[in-house]
Amino acid sequence: MSLLTLAEILKPCVGRDWAVGAFDTPNLDITQAIVDAAAAEQAPVIFMVLPALVCQDQWPALVALIQSEVERRQIPAALILDHGQTLDQVQCALDLGFTGVMIDASTMPLEDNIALTRQVVEGAHARGISVEAELGHVGGGQEVLNQDEQQARLTPVHEAERFVQETGVDVLAVAIGTAHGLYRVKPQLDLERLAQIRRAVKLPLVLHGSSDTPDPQVRQAIEIGIDKVNVWTDVRIPYLRAMQAALAGPTEAVDLLQATATAQAAARQVVQHKLRLFNSVGKAKLYQ
Repeated sequence: MSLLTLAEILKPCVGRDWAVGAFDTPNLDITQAIVDAAAAEQAPVIFMVLPALVCQDQWPALVALIQSEVERRQIPAALILDHGQTLDQVQCALDLGFTGVMIDASTMPLEDNIALTRQVVEGAHARGISVEAELGHVGGGQEVLNQDEQQARLTPVHEAERFVQETGVDVLAVAIGTAHGLYRVKPQLDLERLAQIRRAVKLPLVLHGSSDTPDPQVRQAIEIGIDKVNVWTDVRIPYLRAMQAALAGPTEAVDLLQATATAQAAARQVVQHKLRLFNSVGKAKLYQ
């Protein structure tokens, strides 16, 4: 099955009570865990390549691996650049056949965010590739912010419509109180803000920083209007814990094949849980 664009894979869930799961992957184990979970649940998935996780010179091999695994299991899938920071990263992703790119200029002033995003949109759309951008800023869960600082990072509802119109972006990532990684304090998502953004913007909306966010809050966000949910830390930690346990004991006695299989199984279990939480089980049939 050929990879779908980001816009194509998200189209069926906009305005519905389900979302597509988007999972970062750095290697064969995680890629196969995602593919096998999606096949088992008959769910669409999005593979993400994060520059902070995978060196750019390793992208060609990883892309070939992902494409091969999608073909093997025949699942609806897209491949996107996650949190691209530079035009060089975006160009590399486009040249390698990514079917979506995210440009993250969320820490820049609004005018600069609009300008850079518009530039990426023009280049990507010329190739028929979808673009995701972020308005507001989803930081890290370990950051210590006061209430005013937290509020300043949330997506301004009054700017969302302007941002979409002036950039021509296809997908919008919003900041409503989640954070990347693990939290110091459990979040309380600003679901009213999300509802207002949903009314103002008709594009697919993305929830970054879903890991360590309580399932009921993620479920509520999807029901209100989130269409794509990004996941990494919730997959990474069980994978590494399983690998660490499998590698315990004398090095010469470690069965490497068994260790990687155990870690992969832990990752697959998490992905399947997420697909069920996102209510995307059985939705693969919508792409036939």
